[in-house]
Amino acid sequence: MQTILFTLSAVFWIAAAVCVPSAIRGQRRPLLLFLAVFALTMTLMPQPVYRPVDALLGNGNVTYFIFHALTIVAIALLDVVVQQAMSSNALSRARQRATVTVTAAIVLVQAMLFFGSDWRVTDDIAATFMPRWDFTAYASTTWIAMGIFAVSFGSACVRDMRRQRRPITVISLSLVVLACFGICAYALISLTSAVLAVLYPDFLLVGWARTAYTLTLILSPISLVIGLGLTAATDGLASGTQRFHDRVLLWRITPLWHRLLVDAPDLSIERQLSPLQMLTVRGARAHLYRRHVEIRDSLLLRPQQPVTPRELVLIDLAEVRTQPPSPASTTTLVGPKQ
Repeated sequence: MQTILFTLSAVFWIAAAVCVPSAIRGQRRPLLLFLAVFALTMTLMPQPVYRPVDALLGNGNVTYFIFHALTIVAIALLDVVVQQAMSSNALSRARQRATVTVTAAIVLVQAMLFFGSDWRVTDDIAATFMPRWDFTAYASTTWIAMGIFAVSFGSACVRDMRRQRRPITVISLSLVVLACFGICAYALISLTSAVLAVLYPDFLLVGWARTAYTLTLILSPISLVIGLGLTAATDGLASGTQRFHDRVLLWRITPLWHRLLVDAPDLSIERQLSPLQMLTVRGARAHLYRRHVEIRDSLLLRPQQPVTPRELVLIDLAEVRTQPPSPASTTTLVGPKQ
């Protein structure tokens, strides 16, 4: 189980790292924050991490409280991701204040229930469901918040799925809906088990319920992170492939550009690039476009210049690659707008 928990946290940290370049460009920052917070939450769960951290904090199971508080913060961040995806404009200040206020209120209630109790000093606080109502009230704040948000988020994804035509986006939304279903099942099993543990001191979570509890705990986060990142990762891969082909074509067409404009430098406003710069310069497509236009202008003004069939193919390829992109498709909950 500890290996599984470490694997889950690694998946979220990797997903967060993938979002860093987009966040630097000002895109998907709420998604990055959610992934980072939830990755930290999952990292605190394995005992090899939990116990040293808790010892550092005074051995009062404060790490358990931090785990639940971070879960609430992650839910709030994911709510921001959803609201931004569903709105064509930025979130209003009132909506932002409401999210912060509700999140702070839930964490404050958790703090009062946790630090005002004596059950928090047990040696193995997360091993089972404690047969105490105050523990059930504390933990249920997280489970209920998870369940309510999963229903809301899942319903929004189902509605969004009906208007999507892109297969990869439909798959992403389906994975998120599956994750929301698993989160609801996990929250329901946890809440029911905690109540039964209070009512029946000999209660044990075994059999199919234990299997479902474990599977939802493991598979729901994986399905969620893949669903949230699949469309963006696919688009990022496609964009990276396009940039690679732009650089290759820029490299291939540059000798022709040099040859045609060497005797007419006044026709060019494009700056010279060294071989290393052609590999590293930003906006390779813009340089490709300018060199393509200048090649066309040079051939129009001096049509007697010799051009091989292979070079004509390069000119046509450059023209195709530098055409303006088609209009963007409709916004999606898991698409690149995050």
